[in-house]
Amino acid sequence: MSTEDEFTALFAPEPDALPVTDIRGERFWKVMLVDDAEDIHAVLRLTLEAMVVEGLPLRLIDAYSAAEAEDMLASHPDTALILLDVVMETNDAGLTLVRHVRQQLDNRMIRIVLLTGQPGYRLQREVITHYEIDDYRLKSDLSADKLFTCVYAELRTYQALQNLEKKRPIEKLASDLQQANRQLQVEITERQHAQEVANLRVQDLIVLNKKLEDTQNQLLQSEKLASIGLLASGVAHEINNPVGFVNSNLGTLKRHAEELLTIIRAYEAAEADGVNDAPGRFAVVRALKESLELDYLKEDVVSLLTESQEGLARVRKIIQSLKDFSRIETTETWRCDDIRQGLESTLSVVWNELKYKCEVRKDYAELPPVECVLSHLNQVFMNLLVNAAHAIKERGVLSIRTGCRGDEVWVEIADTGEGISPENLPHLFEPFFTTKPVGQGTGLGLSLSYGIVEKHHGRIEVDSTLGQGSTFRVWLPVRQPETAASTGTPQGESS
Repeated sequence: MSTEDEFTALFAPEPDALPVTDIRGERFWKVMLVDDAEDIHAVLRLTLEAMVVEGLPLRLIDAYSAAEAEDMLASHPDTALILLDVVMETNDAGLTLVRHVRQQLDNRMIRIVLLTGQPGYRLQREVITHYEIDDYRLKSDLSADKLFTCVYAELRTYQALQNLEKKRPIEKLASDLQQANRQLQVEITERQHAQEVANLRVQDLIVLNKKLEDTQNQLLQSEKLASIGLLASGVAHEINNPVGFVNSNLGTLKRHAEELLTIIRAYEAAEADGVNDAPGRFAVVRALKESLELDYLKEDVVSLLTESQEGLARVRKIIQSLKDFSRIETTETWRCDDIRQGLESTLSVVWNELKYKCEVRKDYAELPPVECVLSHLNQVFMNLLVNAAHAIKERGVLSIRTGCRGDEVWVEIADTGEGISPENLPHLFEPFFTTKPVGQGTGLGLSLSYGIVEKHHGRIEVDSTLGQGSTFRVWLPVRQPETAASTGTPQGESS
């Protein structure tokens, strides 16, 4: 009798099976059949292929040796049940596979049922005692019903273990949450106490912050005056020039007025003389007009008055520029201002620093009013203009350009000076960094300018090439965020 006939004879006759519903779907139970006899595979498949457990079908995976089963487990780690023969390529190949699953793979979830054709009471006890298997069945005692029952029970056990495994993290999480909640209650109590202490400190900080703001405003005004003081001689020179020629013109006008009055008095005398005949009455007047060059006097008086008016207008412009530049107020406020006006007033203040070394070229675009503290931005413009002039050793070009892009405006100040070395570029805005000789710069100008622009929510970009010059571009938002006024008052100082 063949092996297949012997195995088939082991199954007792059974009643007709109930109809099996064809279940379609992706979920199923993976069951691995491990036996070196193809007939055994055929018989097991005949019994199990139509089986449904908990509404899910079985997917049967065939392996004909323990080695092949190991490879199959690598591809199918979610296998739920292994029906395993003991004697295959070696006498204990099945037991070797059990050790591989339990010890090397450390998998105790997979259910393992040994199906052996070698009965023996002692062998069964030894296997159950020394190997982590879940059931031991003799092929000679196995009927279709028993196989069905065995598989069904093991798959239900696998399902229960899976559910238990899922619950463990939840239970641990619940325990951790309880512990965390207790810890949180402790921390809440501590933080409430800390909050009370913090509230007291906040009140102190509010008072200190108010004092700091007052000190900052005072410092800002001092720095503005100090900046103007650094340029005072140049400003004085700019005022002295027009005042000087206005004073000279007034002296000349005084002489011209006296000469004109002499001619007028001669006219008056001639008119009052009723004795002489009419033709000779104005002889003296005509002589005076010729000797005093009346025609020249009339032209020169107009010219002198025009020049004097222009000189006084220059003085008034310089004084107004100084007022606009400093704009000394009790409290600096954010307002919409004309950036071009700030540039022009700053140019007037620093003009004496520029005019002997630079040809100033302007290229102003139409700009919207910018929300800013203009006197602070004037500090930035002054620092950049003076630095540009100092970068030009003999004679060069200083360009001032403005533009608008999106919701930002920009002011660009470029020079044809010596340029900045690449190793110094990263340090330009560091406090006290300067490339000027000792005593000629504090190293604070660009640092404070950077701070002013940053507090205006803007930025400064620098492009410089040695021997060709430098370009500084200041970007500013047209409108400040709502909290801009509460961020503090920028400060500035020329370098």
